[in-house]
Amino acid sequence: MLITFLLMFAALGLGVALMLWHARLVFSVELRDGAARVRRGKPPSRFVSGCEDVARRYGLKRGQINAVRTDGGVQLRFSRDLPEMTHQAFRNVWTPPPGGGGGGGMRATG
Repeated sequence: MLITFLLMFAALGLGVALMLWHARLVFSVELRDGAARVRRGKPPSRFVSGCEDVARRYGLKRGQINAVRTDGGVQLRFSRDLPEMTHQAFRNVWTPPPGGGGGGGMRATG
């Protein structure tokens, strides 16, 4: 009985963790044989074509690039298949969304 409860609790915790991860994931682009394919979300089309250019320039065959929402804004995360020396090239073809969030509200006076 106790083991069953613990297993159910662990499964629930894993489910919550996965839901939180998916909520943070803005988009995901997969590289395969030099072609970029959107796996999730809606990245800027220029970013997708830029990823293909970077993959071609560095001879990359496979990898994945995820945009993750963090406290500091949206950041790119790279799979282990992508050498660290290529990360900046991918960042250079990405235009992050404007920071600061919100907007449109009235400024408090006082």
